[in-house]
Amino acid sequence: MEIQRLQDDQLTAVSKWLAQCNEQDVHYIAWLESEPSAIEAQIGALLQFNEPHAWVAVEEGRIIGFIGLEPFEGEQVGRLLGPFVYGVDALNVMETLWERALAEWKNLYSELKVAFFEQNQDVLHFCESKGFKLYNREKNLILLKQTYLFTPLSEHVVPYEGSFDKLQQLHPDAAYFNATEMTYLIQDPHFSLWCYKEEDTVKGYIFFEQIEGMDEGEICFLQVEDSEQGQGIGSALIRYACHQAFLEQDLSVVTVPVRSTNPQAEKLYKELGFQEHTTIVAYTKTIN
Repeated sequence: MEIQRLQDDQLTAVSKWLAQCNEQDVHYIAWLESEPSAIEAQIGALLQFNEPHAWVAVEEGRIIGFIGLEPFEGEQVGRLLGPFVYGVDALNVMETLWERALAEWKNLYSELKVAFFEQNQDVLHFCESKGFKLYNREKNLILLKQTYLFTPLSEHVVPYEGSFDKLQQLHPDAAYFNATEMTYLIQDPHFSLWCYKEEDTVKGYIFFEQIEGMDEGEICFLQVEDSEQGQGIGSALIRYACHQAFLEQDLSVVTVPVRSTNPQAEKLYKELGFQEHTTIVAYTKTIN
């Protein structure tokens, strides 16, 4: 087995391999794009750094493992894309990739995070053996188009139109996208941001991603002003997003992650027809 720094001429092959891995629940790791072309753009961006941010494990010309790292903007925190491995010697490949990558990254970052489906037992064992700490556990809920009951939409839900200060106030501090990043991402047609407004005041918002290359979308964030909880704002935003997903974008599936510590949100989604699908766990590790 040889551990190589990712090179330009490997991007297409590695991206196809990663897409095949990540479409299986037992190998799924969050934050990686789904479509091979989108993955290629994502991991290709890691090559811009002087220091290595992606490694590939190769054996007899075959790709058997990958690990990459995306830095948070302006922070010494990195999101792990991996370790992805495939084969009977998975844990040894993970170990070798990790040791090679850590030697570089511990001089650049103070904290690393990774999130994945609980069915991914190899990565779960890896995290526990390396001293990663569980910091979040989410149920992934799913809604199918054929089971969704379409209802009239609220006239108060509108596309985001520039109420940035209020958006930033509502947005959770520890989210994987900050408010600035959200408003930048909606320039891409795969992302949408809708607000609930009354008398020009934003009282809540929903941020939605259409997964590139898939018949699926995800509710990434739903936030409602604390003083407006229980007024039907959350339900109105969810219904609007589902209507757009199923009728305007012609998607078949909408998913949403819900933290295990937020039973009220889980109850709300289930009342609107969502059902439990998978569980995502998130781990973090301080490395210097």
